[in-house]
Amino acid sequence: MNLKIGDKVKFLNAKGGGIVTKILDSRMVSVAVDGEFEIPTLISELVRIEDHEAAARFFRQDVQDLQDVDETIADDRMSEIPATLVKNRKSEDIYLAFIPHEQKWLISGLVDIMLINNSSYDILYNIYLQIPDGGFAGKDYGSCFPDSRLHLDTDTREQISEWTNGYLQFLFHKSDNAEVLPPFNSQFKISGQKFYNEASYKETPFLNGKAILVKILSVTDYFKLSRTSVEKVLTKKESAENDSFIQKHKVSQREAEVDLHIHELMEEPGLTEPKEILDFQKDYFQKCLDSAITNHLMKVTFIHGIGNGVLREAILGILKNYDGLEVLDAPMQKYGVGAVEVRIPHNF
Repeated sequence: MNLKIGDKVKFLNAKGGGIVTKILDSRMVSVAVDGEFEIPTLISELVRIEDHEAAARFFRQDVQDLQDVDETIADDRMSEIPATLVKNRKSEDIYLAFIPHEQKWLISGLVDIMLINNSSYDILYNIYLQIPDGGFAGKDYGSCFPDSRLHLDTDTREQISEWTNGYLQFLFHKSDNAEVLPPFNSQFKISGQKFYNEASYKETPFLNGKAILVKILSVTDYFKLSRTSVEKVLTKKESAENDSFIQKHKVSQREAEVDLHIHELMEEPGLTEPKEILDFQKDYFQKCLDSAITNHLMKVTFIHGIGNGVLREAILGILKNYDGLEVLDAPMQKYGVGAVEVRIPHNF
């Protein structure tokens, strides 16, 4: 249930009710009873009976949905946060920030937890926090604009220990990308002692006042790492495919026969241009040859057919780039003049 200042509410587990006067955090509000005193109450223990929009004018505190970064933060303290993050940055980073309500008493009182997106990417985030049995429970999910802060939660000092161990996942979006970043998924750990050590709270360029700032990700470094990792994966995948390429053409333990007729290699060759067909056949030939060498085959017969001789000449041209291979015409009684036999002496 979403409550706002001025809502008239009734207590679920006690007599009476009152009017909401403050939004304390995403789970608790302050309720004025008989207009005399205020009681901090869990939202789950309240029932809204009617909205009193007019009542809101008697309270000076602005209100926001605590999950919406675009609304006014429901606290004067929050409204003092700079409107924009650091520009002219040397790197793009994402942080968790823990901001004490009481700046004079840093190790007591409520703490705001914020996601700070000091990057040029829209991010979709997913947060898991560790639970006592060792598993992880979903805490929050949503989106955060570039160069912005998003209020995630407000916790007591007893509750803040929930944030000492968890996982953060990000998806990155930008309207104009040279390359696409892969999803980010990483565990974070924060020493619980930090929250009770005043020296842990520092002034930051993103906030007015002191906070514990935990860098979750350098997007700049992640981009470089991801690009390198993707290249390695693709190279490894291509290498693995090439290594096993000859297996389906083996006719015995160390011999293979590869038919390079295009109808044997491609499902609908009629839709392909002649030059593309030749390029495909040459590429297939080379992958089979490399795979045969890697897998220690002794002999491979390549059937190229008679045709106009273009494929045969292309094959012989490629073979000139390999040292130590023996190239012969395949047995005529079996293949006619349309095949080449390649022996790999160093694999004998």
